[in-house]
Amino acid sequence: MVYTTSQATVARGITVKIGNDVITEITDDGVPIPQTEVDDIEVTNQDSGDWKEYKAGRKDGGECEIKANAVDGDAGQIALAAAAAAGSTMLFTVTFPSGSVLTFYGTVKTYDHIVEDQILRISSKVKVSGAPTFSTATSALTGMTITGQSISPSFDAGKFKYISTVVTGTTQVVVVPIQAATGAAITVNGATVASGGNGTVQLGNAGTITEIDVIVKELNKAASIYHITVYRA
Repeated sequence: MVYTTSQATVARGITVKIGNDVITEITDDGVPIPQTEVDDIEVTNQDSGDWKEYKAGRKDGGECEIKANAVDGDAGQIALAAAAAAGSTMLFTVTFPSGSVLTFYGTVKTYDHIVEDQILRISSKVKVSGAPTFSTATSALTGMTITGQSISPSFDAGKFKYISTVVTGTTQVVVVPIQAATGAAITVNGATVASGGNGTVQLGNAGTITEIDVIVKELNKAASIYHITVYRA
């Protein structure tokens, strides 16, 4: 008898991000994975005979539930609660043990605390918006600068968090992202910016912090978020 080795992937070590923040301690039944549904459009007509006829309509990613052990001070859970309070549509990134990545935009509808098996947990309902993307590769920038300012650490396509400190008199910064692939879609705090173009961001008052998200999405690849924290002295 010949035995073959299963190629099954153990679902352990999956990470979930909202924006650029990891949601820690996701439970086994709390990983948000869109389940596609398709509208049935009836096209039955006088020539259909005894059977109704249908065509596929628009697709719907459905609604996901995120569940995790409640962790006070967890950046991902705090971001999830804030998104629910504002009804925000956020980018979610699910990374599997194999390295494959699922990304989708979802509107955070609810954020609640629940008790299961004597454990305090959080539960959040997310309505998928648009088409999810599953990929074995992620999008990347080849360069990113802030005109006239420095960022730390030096840009690296595989690093996603940066810091920049500007002088008190600086009221805005100009982010210049360089795409890794022709046709990549880039946004700077939600505004579309061409590769090599200027993403202008107004800063808060002196002594405040401004957060900037640069999102790049290449065709057939998962989106990536580069996050810049700007300190205005």
